[in-house]
Amino acid sequence: MEQKSQVVVIGDIFADMVSRIISYPANGDGTYGSPLERNGGGTGGNVAAGLGRLGVPCTMVSRLGNDETGNFLKEDLKSYGVDTCGIVLDPVIPTGTVVITVDPQGERTIFVFALDSAYGNLQLEDTRILEEIQPQAIFLSGVLLGLPVTEATIFEVAKQWKGKAKLYFDPNLRHPTDAVPPQIKDSMQRMAELCDVVLTGKSEMEALGLYPREEQTFIVKCGKEGSYLLQTDGEIAFRVAPTSHMAIDATGAGDTFAAAYISAELRGLDVREAMEFSTVAAGISVTRTGARSMPEPDEIEQYKFINS
Repeated sequence: MEQKSQVVVIGDIFADMVSRIISYPANGDGTYGSPLERNGGGTGGNVAAGLGRLGVPCTMVSRLGNDETGNFLKEDLKSYGVDTCGIVLDPVIPTGTVVITVDPQGERTIFVFALDSAYGNLQLEDTRILEEIQPQAIFLSGVLLGLPVTEATIFEVAKQWKGKAKLYFDPNLRHPTDAVPPQIKDSMQRMAELCDVVLTGKSEMEALGLYPREEQTFIVKCGKEGSYLLQTDGEIAFRVAPTSHMAIDATGAGDTFAAAYISAELRGLDVREAMEFSTVAAGISVTRTGARSMPEPDEIEQYKFINS
């Protein structure tokens, strides 16, 4: 393993409990869905798994509860080739769980049952492993913001490693876009300003008031409408069109995009090429169920070759 090509992902890891429902009920009503299926999830865990699937040496840094779910999630990440030595099993605080409902059109609604769970207790000493690894890139998930202990930890990491490793940030806003707490908005803006690459959804960018800084790569993901690179003057440098894949489950598509983008930049691709690679990866991923549906590298290259 070459240290120069290693990535550290600092983020959340949750157990995803997924059900395919027949429709979304009106408030107070009910609906039917398939039995819940448990998979590894969480933004950080998904990005790490995606990097592992793409053959990128990757270490995950996070906290899980020292419970059955936490141990399941740690072992699950190992199956993707992720180094889990940066995962601490908290002896007191339990692991968080996410319930995801997917409608017949492939759109999902996410319930994060993780308040006061272990991922919010990430200590600065839990990140000391970065000094041993000396990573080339660090991915930071915005899901960790708003949690006093963990937020302080990742801000310190970002400040210590700025200029030493390339910092990637995805806000992954988990609040309604019309009701973002002011402290979350402030933290998101400060973290985005610190990082070299921002990968944001269009609606969360607008809700959080994010905008590109000088010498920053600022990519806006628009789901079915593709993505674009935004310049500091507010103009769009270029757009990358979406693929023609038919979605059956969009869960984790943004995380797939992030992992693919990081892997592409590590291979020396420029921003446009990396966005095109990531778009294909995300396009293939939505044709499969589950948050960790990153395709193999040869599948991505084959699709690009056929459609070039």
